[in-house]
Amino acid sequence: MGRSYGWTGRTLWVDLSEGTVEHLDTLAYVPDYVGGLGVAARLAWEHLSLGTGPFDPGNLLMIMTGPLTGTLASGASRVEVAGIAPQQRPPVFSRSGMGGHWGAELKYAGYDGIVVTGQAPEPVYLWIENERVEIRPAGDLWGAGNYAVTRTLRARHGPRTRIVSCGPAGEALSRIAVIQTETGNAAGQGGYGGVMGSKRLKAIAVRGTGGVAVAQPERLLELCVDASREGQAPYSHGIRNWGLEGARMRKCGFCMTPCAHPIYIAGPQVEGAGGLSAARQCWSYDGIPRETDNEARMLTTDYGLNGWEISYGIIPWLQMCRQAGLIDAVGAQPIPVPDQPIEYLRDVANYPIEFVRELLRLITQREGELGDALAEGACYAAERLFDGAGEPLLDRIYPRRAGQTEHWGGNWGPGGVVYWPWWLPVVLQWCVDTRDPASDSSHQWTMHAQHYLPQSGPNQGPFPLEQVRAISERVYGNPDVCDPAYAYDPPEAKAIPAIWHTDRAMVVDSLVLCDYEHSRVFSVDSEDGMADVDLPAKLFSACTGHELGRDELDRAGERIWNLLRAIDVRDFGRERAVDESALNTFLFPGKDDGVLLDRERFMPLLDSYYELRGWNLANGWPTEARLRDLGLEDVAIELARHRRLG
Repeated sequence: MGRSYGWTGRTLWVDLSEGTVEHLDTLAYVPDYVGGLGVAARLAWEHLSLGTGPFDPGNLLMIMTGPLTGTLASGASRVEVAGIAPQQRPPVFSRSGMGGHWGAELKYAGYDGIVVTGQAPEPVYLWIENERVEIRPAGDLWGAGNYAVTRTLRARHGPRTRIVSCGPAGEALSRIAVIQTETGNAAGQGGYGGVMGSKRLKAIAVRGTGGVAVAQPERLLELCVDASREGQAPYSHGIRNWGLEGARMRKCGFCMTPCAHPIYIAGPQVEGAGGLSAARQCWSYDGIPRETDNEARMLTTDYGLNGWEISYGIIPWLQMCRQAGLIDAVGAQPIPVPDQPIEYLRDVANYPIEFVRELLRLITQREGELGDALAEGACYAAERLFDGAGEPLLDRIYPRRAGQTEHWGGNWGPGGVVYWPWWLPVVLQWCVDTRDPASDSSHQWTMHAQHYLPQSGPNQGPFPLEQVRAISERVYGNPDVCDPAYAYDPPEAKAIPAIWHTDRAMVVDSLVLCDYEHSRVFSVDSEDGMADVDLPAKLFSACTGHELGRDELDRAGERIWNLLRAIDVRDFGRERAVDESALNTFLFPGKDDGVLLDRERFMPLLDSYYELRGWNLANGWPTEARLRDLGLEDVAIELARHRRLG
């Protein structure tokens, strides 16, 4: 076989039980599965055993790059983390993205990804330096916070070493533990820090001195230089100035757009954090002053906890529980509550930094019945605490009570403003996904489409209706998709963008790119108002030398999504009843527009989604015809063997 471009051709397979490191041939899975999440999904289909739990040695912890990782493509310094996710309720195979610089460093060391299986007899860390891959003792690191781990490993292996680690929360097998980078980025959702802890894998330190071979470097450079600056435009997310000293705008790798998220140099209030950083990112402890929010973030980073879950899930739920007379305090700290019932995130009462310190400590150390339960996340804690009396309170916050808070769905609050009827495609995505879909699928719609439309609640976008309809016809194949005149009917007007942006998310997660940059539909920089929706395919082709058009690459995204659905159906019993159960969280008036979802009128949208997907309407399982059409004949045969073929 000739030289490969984009991909290095090697994925590390690390068996901690056996203490062995082998190489998998990445090229056996591409270009059909692109890279990143696509390759991870295929490996999971082939290697995950039925009945494996998230903390079992047989769970596969996969940290994957894509063909564009480490190149000049904007947003191409990310990785995708995949495996059975303990945060999900019940645990299922899922995914989490992570930015920063670690992914590019792994690629420069010569690897497309790492798959970790087994369990080390004692704490270990991986040291990767180009061809050298070693499983090293980590007894001196066990129990340390993420800041201390970064300092120790950089002192040992050099200041340019890139590190991911699990904090004390991951060691304690918290379901809401994250995989943390030294730059404040994290694989925040899914609980994969707990998976690292279960494998007694404290950290992965990487130093790579190679590069990425590109098939057509001049063409790739031209595409990168001429790419839209839409990420810096006011109709995208823009760049915000939080007005705090000691902050700079955060960037991952060669990203064209400095994020809207400042990054702070940690102060002396967190032991060992001085000179290292914590990112404000897209979440915060909104209930405390900005000056103490920084300390709270650094503590969260050091412990290796999911701050989104704590700030937007656990704290509001505890306040609801106090309003219901179920609990009064966390340790010695009273739980603040507002005067009125909590209906939306904005209703949550402010709380002091002392409350956050105590809560984080209890969770990390699993102290007492409360700390031990909350380390599982609110959805699991509600089963154990107060004889289950707090479970009904979850419905406003957690779709399907499945472990992650509603996000960008127009109801609870996290994310941003989204108006009727533009939250309908997001609700569809919530129904069918294994996790919060916003961080790869919904962002493209709510942030990259909604704000350009002629009518979005009280807001007016930059384009007239006739121009929006023309662009929708060209991109989605249906002019009604972005027309505010259409809500429930015709149902395909909302099912189409839910599908299009999910398939694009699979492409983005496999290349691997950032969804803050990709994929855009509208642009204020182009003459016709349409973004270059062919850009991911152009970047892929120039990088790898495999000439794929937009339709072919989107088809790969559809293939990956159907494979993920097949894993969920075969291994975890996913069916239509599970999809529909997500709707309970959306049966409250929308937080921004007061509109109430009509469940009966919504069902044809779900029918339309299944029909367009080629899934069975009764159970939501992929059909043989669609799987074969996507080149997944073996998947169809396997599902039929398990009597789970649509």
